[in-house]
Amino acid sequence: MIRKHLREISVAGALLFLLLILLIASPKFFSGANLRAVVVSDAPVLVAAVGMTLVILSRQIDISIGSQFSICGMVAGLLAKQGVPTPVVAVATLGAGALFGAVNGALVAGLRIPSIVATLATMVTWREAMRWIFEGQAVQNLPSRSSGWG
Repeated sequence: MIRKHLREISVAGALLFLLLILLIASPKFFSGANLRAVVVSDAPVLVAAVGMTLVILSRQIDISIGSQFSICGMVAGLLAKQGVPTPVVAVATLGAGALFGAVNGALVAGLRIPSIVATLATMVTWREAMRWIFEGQAVQNLPSRSSGWG
């Protein structure tokens, strides 16, 4: 049984070893306030990483995630700028990401286009569409935290 999962056990052991070194070198890293700050600041990356993990586990690849991430950020910024409540912004942003994933899934599973080709095409299409629609400008004049958003 152990021999069958030796690679996974080795990775877990290496992670625990690195966490132990981190605990010795910088014990403040594991304080509640710091762990909360890490989770909050890295939440978008965590959401993307979970999605990519599922794609990789299905033996596929998605190179359009950067473009998708960028568009979802623009969606969130534009909605926040309009004064939309934070929970609605979060759901809409996740919905936009799910829609982009569904398009890629339809191309790969439905039309049987290789995932590298489909996601390359969507990456370029979405990136250039954003550049054309927004003329290369970022969302500006976002509400501050003191305004009740965020």
